[in-house]
Amino acid sequence: MDATKRENLAVATGSLVVVGLVALGVGLFLAIDTLGVVPMNLVTVVHVLIAAVLGVTALLLVGRLIERATRRSMDLRRASLVLSLYRLAAYTTLALVLLAVAGVNGLALLAGGTFAGLVLGLASQTVLSNLIAGVALLLTRPLQPGDRVTIVTWQYGLLAPAYPPKFYSQDTLVPGYTGTVISLSLVYSLLRMDEGSMFKVPNSILIQSAIISHDLPERWVRAKYELPVQADPELALEQIAEAVRGVPCVARPDSVRVLLNQANQSTLVVSVDALCHGNMEEPPRSEILLAAIHAVRRIDAPTQVEPSW
Repeated sequence: MDATKRENLAVATGSLVVVGLVALGVGLFLAIDTLGVVPMNLVTVVHVLIAAVLGVTALLLVGRLIERATRRSMDLRRASLVLSLYRLAAYTTLALVLLAVAGVNGLALLAGGTFAGLVLGLASQTVLSNLIAGVALLLTRPLQPGDRVTIVTWQYGLLAPAYPPKFYSQDTLVPGYTGTVISLSLVYSLLRMDEGSMFKVPNSILIQSAIISHDLPERWVRAKYELPVQADPELALEQIAEAVRGVPCVARPDSVRVLLNQANQSTLVVSVDALCHGNMEEPPRSEILLAAIHAVRRIDAPTQVEPSW
């Protein structure tokens, strides 16, 4: 069964389930309200439950329709914003409707607001902080779906690698999580890491984090290459620069900078900086290193002398 048939079957099954739930809810509502065989307080509870089931079902259906319509008519960022705003307004409205069905009026809400707010605030401090942070993220939009970012936060620390490539004194390592933003919701936000894993970060953590955006058409990429100490550094730097300027990933050949970065008794370390296309580091770094390797091998290759006869 292909993907289209599976999707059509899932839509048909979901529609039948929704129709059945709606019919059951309406039937129970009419039976309880008409016969009056259930005590009044239990009737109110049943009314609230039925309204909640019908309301959530309707909101999920409408949300699915809005998601499909927005993704067909606009880009991913705007579609995610529209869907998030719809969910915020829809669930807030549903909560007010459920309070009205339960018979709670405005005066009662004001009278019990202080006590209820204190109890709810202490009992669900983490959930409420995530929810408030999610609303703030939706309004301020420091990052959007499709952005490639690095999330730097002290709550989830990372360790610097103790293996090659070597990091010298002027190099820094950002202790963050780099990936592409998939979605922003009211409680959690979802990032797909560069290695493919999914990173779900609470909004209360995300709103405190430093966000480094990599959503650039061009970026600087640095690569380092070790030369034997016997190599002629001036000739090596010239040949490496010429080879890197011809690499397809380099956006501007005049941006290539090749410098002698480190020297000791056994090796010479050369750094290559270039302004490259895209917002990724590893693919252009690989091309730059390949060009440097080929350039150095051409220098080290012995010249063949043509025979005189």
